[in-house]
Amino acid sequence: MAGNYRFAMDQKDIVRLLTTSVGSFIQDRLINQEERTQHKEQCAERLAAEDGSNDKDSEFRYSDQAVLANLDWGIEALEEAINTSNMETKLARLDYAEKMLQVCAMLDSDQQTAGVPNFYLSAWAHLNLSYLWKLRNNVHNSVLHILEMFSIDPFFSRIDFAPELWKELFLPQMSSIVGWYSEARHRLVTEAIPDSSDLSLTADMDQFFNESLIFTMRPDQVEKLQQLEQLYGDSLDENTRMFAKYYKDCMNSDSSTRTKVIPMLPIAEPPATPLHEFSRSIPDYVKFGPVLPKSAGFSAVLKSKSNMRGPSRMNATSMPSQDLDESLVWDPQGDMLEENEYESGYEPVDDYINSGNPNSASPSGAKMIKDEESELKEHVNPIFSPIDSPKTRSPKISSPKLDLQNLSPKTDVHGRKEPKSLLRLLSSRISHSPVPTSSPSSPQLSKDYSISSADSDGELVEKQKSSTRNSSRPRCMSYENVNIVLLENSPCNESDEGSQSCNSLPCSEKMTSRSRPPKDFVCPITGQIFNDPVTLETGQTYERKAIQEWLKRGNTTCPITRQPLCSNSLPKTNYVLKRLITSWKEQYPDLAQEFSYSETPKHSFGSSPLKDMTFASSPSRTFNFHIHNNTDDHINQRRKRFTQATNATSPTSVISQASVETIINGLKPYVTCLCTSENLQECETAVLAIARSWKESKGDPGVHAYLSKPTIINGFAEILSASLNRDVLRTSVYILSELMIADESVGDVLTSVDSDFDCLAALLKNGLGEAAVLIYQLRPAFAQLSAHEFIPSLVQLVLNKTEEFDELQFVMEPKDAAIEMLEQILMGGDKKSRSITALSLISANGIPALIKCLDRVEVRRSIVSILLCCMHADKSCKTLIAKRIELSHVLDLFHDGNDSVRGICINFLSELVLLNRRTFSNQILQVIRDEGAFSTMHTFLVYLQMAPMEQQPATASLLLQLDLLVEPRKMSMYREEAVEALIEALRRKDFPNSQMMALDALLSLTGRFTFSGKSYTEALLLKIAGFDQPYNALMKPERLSKPESEMVESMEEEEQAACSWEKRVAFVLCNHEKGSIFKALEECLKSNSLEMAKSCLVIAAWLTHMLSTLPDTGVRGTARRSLLDEFINVLQSSRNLEEKILTALALKTFISDPVALEELGKYAKCIYGTLRKLKKYSAVVTDIQKALMNLSSVNATELWHCNELTELDSSTNGEVLSLIHVKGRVLSSHSDGTIKMWDSGKRVLRLIQEVREHTKAVTCLYVPSSGDKLYSGSLDKTIRVWSIKPEEIHCLQVHNVKEAVHELAANAEIACFVSPATGVKAYNWSGAIKHINFNKHVKSLVMTGDKLYCGCSGYSIQDVDLGNLTSTTFYAGTKKLLGKQTIHSLHMHNGLLFAGGSSVDGTAGKVFSISSKTAVGSFTTGIDIQHLAVNSDFIFTATKCGTIDVWLKERVTRVASVKANNSGGGHAKITCLVADNDVGMLFAGSSDGKIQAWALE
Repeated sequence: MAGNYRFAMDQKDIVRLLTTSVGSFIQDRLINQEERTQHKEQCAERLAAEDGSNDKDSEFRYSDQAVLANLDWGIEALEEAINTSNMETKLARLDYAEKMLQVCAMLDSDQQTAGVPNFYLSAWAHLNLSYLWKLRNNVHNSVLHILEMFSIDPFFSRIDFAPELWKELFLPQMSSIVGWYSEARHRLVTEAIPDSSDLSLTADMDQFFNESLIFTMRPDQVEKLQQLEQLYGDSLDENTRMFAKYYKDCMNSDSSTRTKVIPMLPIAEPPATPLHEFSRSIPDYVKFGPVLPKSAGFSAVLKSKSNMRGPSRMNATSMPSQDLDESLVWDPQGDMLEENEYESGYEPVDDYINSGNPNSASPSGAKMIKDEESELKEHVNPIFSPIDSPKTRSPKISSPKLDLQNLSPKTDVHGRKEPKSLLRLLSSRISHSPVPTSSPSSPQLSKDYSISSADSDGELVEKQKSSTRNSSRPRCMSYENVNIVLLENSPCNESDEGSQSCNSLPCSEKMTSRSRPPKDFVCPITGQIFNDPVTLETGQTYERKAIQEWLKRGNTTCPITRQPLCSNSLPKTNYVLKRLITSWKEQYPDLAQEFSYSETPKHSFGSSPLKDMTFASSPSRTFNFHIHNNTDDHINQRRKRFTQATNATSPTSVISQASVETIINGLKPYVTCLCTSENLQECETAVLAIARSWKESKGDPGVHAYLSKPTIINGFAEILSASLNRDVLRTSVYILSELMIADESVGDVLTSVDSDFDCLAALLKNGLGEAAVLIYQLRPAFAQLSAHEFIPSLVQLVLNKTEEFDELQFVMEPKDAAIEMLEQILMGGDKKSRSITALSLISANGIPALIKCLDRVEVRRSIVSILLCCMHADKSCKTLIAKRIELSHVLDLFHDGNDSVRGICINFLSELVLLNRRTFSNQILQVIRDEGAFSTMHTFLVYLQMAPMEQQPATASLLLQLDLLVEPRKMSMYREEAVEALIEALRRKDFPNSQMMALDALLSLTGRFTFSGKSYTEALLLKIAGFDQPYNALMKPERLSKPESEMVESMEEEEQAACSWEKRVAFVLCNHEKGSIFKALEECLKSNSLEMAKSCLVIAAWLTHMLSTLPDTGVRGTARRSLLDEFINVLQSSRNLEEKILTALALKTFISDPVALEELGKYAKCIYGTLRKLKKYSAVVTDIQKALMNLSSVNATELWHCNELTELDSSTNGEVLSLIHVKGRVLSSHSDGTIKMWDSGKRVLRLIQEVREHTKAVTCLYVPSSGDKLYSGSLDKTIRVWSIKPEEIHCLQVHNVKEAVHELAANAEIACFVSPATGVKAYNWSGAIKHINFNKHVKSLVMTGDKLYCGCSGYSIQDVDLGNLTSTTFYAGTKKLLGKQTIHSLHMHNGLLFAGGSSVDGTAGKVFSISSKTAVGSFTTGIDIQHLAVNSDFIFTATKCGTIDVWLKERVTRVASVKANNSGGGHAKITCLVADNDVGMLFAGSSDGKIQAWALE
């Protein structure tokens, strides 16, 4: 770029420039996959270099490693999105990539993650986010992410991430800074060049400025030059950040509407005003900031940064590199930043000494050893040495202020160390000058010492006294607040003549090269350097191909530890270890190549690598197979220590061979006594003596082999069965335990005889706690443990206090062994036996004792596992555990454990929070959230992203509950990840177990649990729908079992908290990704598994019901589209009443949505019959029916259908005068005085009883609303009272009323009947009759409460008050001159009075509201209505001609007609009509003595 560096552009031009430049830059990156791959490898190289610079034994937090994994996964997902052509897959991968990258983008820039500066990770994440938004065709957001990258980390952005983009967008604004720097540098150089007065400002200074000039400069000149470099780099960073902010303001301002003020163009001000401007080209020695090689990691970042950035990042140091970024050096011919190819370079010095205090060096990791004979009073600090190899280039990085006052110009330059300096010392032209390639060591330095790299064991050899020390850390010496770190594993470059030139340390003829790679880099199986390392759950690392072959051969254990592996599948690559190996290979290419094909390195003691070589676990996230590991880590560690001691024993060890033989010879008499003597006291004395000798031998293998003979083991076993001396018994157990540590065959001897194990069991039950250690070491089968009923003894052992100052140090504490045995007993059997054992443990008061032992780290996992098993067996114990447990111990166990342990902790915590009291549950969640040394929510999030499939639902559920402790916010990374994990588990059709776990987790989120731990969400939903039986049955024992303290708790507060929690959960679940959970539930409802379908139906019904209580955010449409068809299918096909009611409750939510109601109306015809049957169980069905009936699109005629079931001939008894239905029975009265009882339960009328106690026709039957009595009226002038039983009716009373009874209505206090006279008669059951005369003939009666309604002639309805027996007119119809108008039939149903009679003006009846006394409908027909019957849905009206009209009850609209059969061919008419509201049947009696029945569908 030539010409001026300042552009006069308005805001639109700037936005256009940014959009074009950034868009072009990203487009080129997206097209060039090779460039993206190379860039990722370069950045990964810097990460690996930083990991390599850290202490070998350093460990990073689990969550930190997961953040790096998120970045890696995000980049991988982005690559998949770039490479795929499937749009759905692309969008899904972009969404996932955005979530992963945002984790790093939001990091605190002033902190570090796994040793990597957060500003680097954040900037890298923003770069990839810019790619992501470009793929989404959103260039605006893409530009903003690029600018955010430059704002967060301008340094690495211009040297690593986007140097060409920085040159285009920012460099033109830096002309004044470049001019100032060039002028200041020119001035400093001319001061050091002799006869420089004739040089112009634009003279090519590189021909003069070389390494020889550096050594002629005074220390103050060098210091000024370095300060200039530091200030120049800071200026570039500060102004890059300033212009990035300005560009962002331009992008965010709206120039068209002027809603935001257009930002003013900033000015890049240099530290000092330059006297000259460079308008044509920039000198090639002007570099734009320090250039940091990839292999240098981040250690060379400036020690102090701009005030805008706050604290400094790291000290400024660097590692030399032969592969510098080609875009970082200015080419004046091509106006491009190119690679600066120097022939020779300068490396940072190893140590700098303060001239004021030359002895104040504080070496870190490496130590300079003085010559004992030398009287060196002052440390001569070598600063610079020219590197003659043309392959070596100068590092171009920032450095802090250096103390160069001890520089001696007379010192031979070949003996000086290479400086790590910011100085741009050489021109690119110098690299082409012929220079000798050899670099002999300085005589002075060789005289003092020679140095090898740290990876070659860090040897610093003195001339007269050598000292070797292993070190893996970088050497660091601090002088005057200057901390210069020199990585000692820098490679040496071999010149053309064969000599070596070391980049970071002066090469000496006495220097020793590294003989082998670090053992952590070598696979113990292949003996070669790792290419694809994988770390198993045992902590051991192997080459992927090698361990795969190991498993394919049928092995199921770890090759080194021999611990069992749960699966043949392997975890992901250990990327952190791989990066460390990559960095090491770059430093030692020859050695790396050699050990890539060589045999396994030698091992100590000549043992096989599989036995003796151990590997430190990688500091990265560890991938472990999810198993329940019952092996004892402490015993394994003790065995390893014992084995190592055995291998180390030699004639030069502490116990010589002669002393061992002496000990064995001394043991022989006691052993003989133990095995042969019949004197118990002598044998006991021998045991104590053997124990003393064993301690003196310190576990010598020879002594161990001697004591491990079967005869001696049997002798100890006999002592255990015979002795009563506690000390002797404890000592015998101790010796046997010690012998078993290194030789498991000792255990085989003990277990070969059943009586030995029985003896140990008896000792444990009798109080010898140490026996538990030996029993646990024997690892008996579950059947042996369960047969001895150890639970009480083990619990007592756990309750006992630990004995202190015990001389017998067992391999593990007896209390720990007891806990381990408890776990083995609990986890050994089937589900039923585990439950029984857990209940036994609870009854023995073991839970409080176990909770107190949680501070014992060794058995913490076992305790949590036991408590979890107890909660599964008896959920009511959760409250006890929650009140007493210290949750910080569980969280510490989670942080420190492998995947198996973390899974146990997650299951434990998830189960613990499922309490019956919502307020208490929230308290426990708050403790979990606040406890622990690390952020619990972030740690759970990291584990969720890497957890095994079976652990993800529980982890997601727990994480979501923690996030919901506060009101749902607009954005929560934890919530989004948790809900997404649950939905993803629901979608796994190939893994039904995972789907069931997700459904269980969702059900647990509702927070509705009983005191015994059962979920009552389904029962509560049924109760809301009006079906109370399941809820009452579930809660009845709960009320009896609740403690009195809880009975007095404010249940109102608890219910309020529970409702609030439900709304939070439902709101989050429903609104995630616009209701994506409903789509997942739709697929689960289609499952062939009945259990899964039922669980899914409960969740779907709950969420759909909760939608009606939540604000409408647009997800109801998604729920309707996903679930409506499935709900209809369940309603039609399910045979389970509760499932149908749940479906009806869910459908009720949809009727408030007009669109959903219209769709529901399409199914009206097929579901209406089912809804009618459900109506008696659920009140919500009525609302659905009403909504459907009010739809104009629903044809009410289609909702009616009936089938004639039967026709019964009772003509022998005369006419059928009355029919009534009660409790599944039909009662009929006949003209011959007969009353019959029929069973209608199975839709077939079956005669049960026939009675004839009336002497004349029974004209009417009446059953009050209570349904306990039957009243019959007859022409024989009597009223009879009957008791109703399932199989019979029995006459209780006979009342003579002295007049024929034509109509009757009665209750326990009064009977009202119609006689041939006008009005109505009231009979009070004591014999008194009162005539209520209103001068009208009454044709029908209906009684409700204290009211009697009478259908009369004159087309009127009279209202009789039964309290004072007075009448008023309820309705007076229109009188006609011709004909008689009469109300023939009355019927009361749900507060409505139905009246039918003569047709007047096309209306034969009306429907009245009792409360308002107004007509709400009318029967539009020209035919008189003689009889009425009503059920919940329809009205049935019968005419004289035998036709029954069917009317829709809601709208009083006729929908169908039914013709009664007239098989006799006469003119029989319908005399009575009744409808069954329960089973949907209609019954009609006729004048020819027949009863017909229809089934209503």
